[in-house]
Amino acid sequence: MADVCIRGVDDDVYARFAAEAKKQGKAIGELATEVMRGVIDKEASPSYRIKDLDMLTVSKTDLESVDGPVIFEDIRMLTFDDDVTWLVFNGHVEMIRDVAMINLPKTLSKFQVLTKSKDVAAISNRK
Repeated sequence: MADVCIRGVDDDVYARFAAEAKKQGKAIGELATEVMRGVIDKEASPSYRIKDLDMLTVSKTDLESVDGPVIFEDIRMLTFDDDVTWLVFNGHVEMIRDVAMINLPKTLSKFQVLTKSKDVAAISNRK
């Protein structure tokens, strides 16, 4: 393993990172390695961008048919089918951006979806 010195790390960030490592029972280097590996692995996996559509309905099968996270953007009406659960949504949707309306099944809460959303005009659950 390499010994490294990283300059310019914010003092507060370092203190909080060190506290998190201690809380997890890990050395700072061990936790730093996990974080670095996560960044590298995320960059290595393909990401799919679905954009510039008037209307789109997405099913569980649609989300599971691709081998990487999906980004939805610039869509007027985005609807998720009733078979899309939080587990499926969270595992396959990376971001929803610039969408006028998101229509959700009862299986997804608005707050869950909003954690992965930016610039969404309206969101509703079907009854």
